[in-house]
Amino acid sequence: MTKPLEQNGHEEPDQTGDDAVNAAEPAVSATATDTVKPAEGRIATVEKPVETGQPQERGSEESAPAQLSRRVPLILVAVALVLVLAAGIYMLWADHSAGGQSAQKPSSGASAAQISQGPSGDAKAYKALQEVTVKPSVADDQGGLTVSSKGVGNKKKVADAPTIEIFMDPMCPWCGKVGRVIDPQLQRMISAGQINVTYNFLNFLDSASSDQYSSRVDNALAMVAQEDPDHLPAFAAAVFAADFQPNESSYQAVSDARLADKAVGVGVPRALADRFAQGTYRPWVDKVNAYAITRKDAKDAKGEFSTPTIMINGRVWDLTAAAKSQGGLEHLDRALLKALGLKSQDVGHQGKMPSIGAQGKALAVK
Repeated sequence: MTKPLEQNGHEEPDQTGDDAVNAAEPAVSATATDTVKPAEGRIATVEKPVETGQPQERGSEESAPAQLSRRVPLILVAVALVLVLAAGIYMLWADHSAGGQSAQKPSSGASAAQISQGPSGDAKAYKALQEVTVKPSVADDQGGLTVSSKGVGNKKKVADAPTIEIFMDPMCPWCGKVGRVIDPQLQRMISAGQINVTYNFLNFLDSASSDQYSSRVDNALAMVAQEDPDHLPAFAAAVFAADFQPNESSYQAVSDARLADKAVGVGVPRALADRFAQGTYRPWVDKVNAYAITRKDAKDAKGEFSTPTIMINGRVWDLTAAAKSQGGLEHLDRALLKALGLKSQDVGHQGKMPSIGAQGKALAVK
C-alpha cells in the first residue's frame, strides 16, 4: 500500500485495501508573490517585506541669508515636483483603469456568470492569459477546455447537465490515482450527454522532470482538444494510466514519440500526434497555470489550492470526505455518482440525467 504524502495537515480518508489511497492533498500554494523552489510537488510562496528608510537629519543649520537666496528656486523645484507627481498619479490611474477593464473582459467563450463577475483569480495573471496570441479557440477565457456530447467549448455544453471541472497536472500522482477511478464513468457520462467536463491542465510539476513533461503533455492535450475533440476525454485518461504516467519522485524521460504513440492508441490521428513536438500551445499552457493557481473559487475550505481539485457546478467538491464516506479512494466513482444524483445503472444512458441539473449543489455523500 502506498502511503500518500502528508500535506498541510489534512486528514486522510479511511483505506480498505492494498490499493486504497487517499484523495490528493494540496500540491500548490499560491497566496503570495515570490516562488520558492518546490519540494515534493509543492509550490511554496513567500512575501518579501517592504523596507522603508528614515530620512537623515541635517548635520547643521544653514544661515538665514543662504535660506533666503535659495527660497525662490526651491519653490520652483517644489512646483515642478508637484506637477510631475500629479502627472505620474494620473498615468498610473489611467493604466490601472485600462488594465482592470481588459482583465475583466472575457473572451467569446466566456459564460454569462464570467461576463458579469469577471475573473476569480489574480487580475494580472488573467490579463496575461488573454494576451497570449496562439491558443486553442475552443478554450474558455480561464484556460478551461470543456467537453460534452456536443463537442469541445463552452458554447457546446449540454444545457441541463451539471459541469464537473477538474484541475490536474500530468505528473501529479494523486491526479493519476483519482483519474483511474473516475475516468471510465466520466467518459460514459460525457458520451450520453449526462455531464459536461471542464479540464484545466497545469504544469507546475515541470520542475519534477528533466524535460518539462507536464508542459509537453498539456500542449498535446490542447492540440487534441482543438483538432480532434472527440478523443480528448480518452487521451486525458490515457496519460494517467498506471503503466504510462511517470513517477514524480524518480522521473524517467518520456519522449515526444512515446507521447504521440499514446495518443494514437486512443484514436488520435498520427498526423496530429506527430506535431505535438512543435509545442504550439506551450506559452498558453504557462499562462493557464499561472492564473489557475490563483483562482479563489478553486480553493478549498482552508483557502488552499491543490491538485487534483474537482468542482461540481462551480463549487469545490471535498474529495477526502467523499472517499472516506465510501471506504476509500477506490470507490470515489460511487461517491461522485451520489453527489450528482445519478444511479449507477443509469450511467451512459441518454435521457437519464443527474438530479442536481446544471445549477444544483452536489448532494451530500453518505
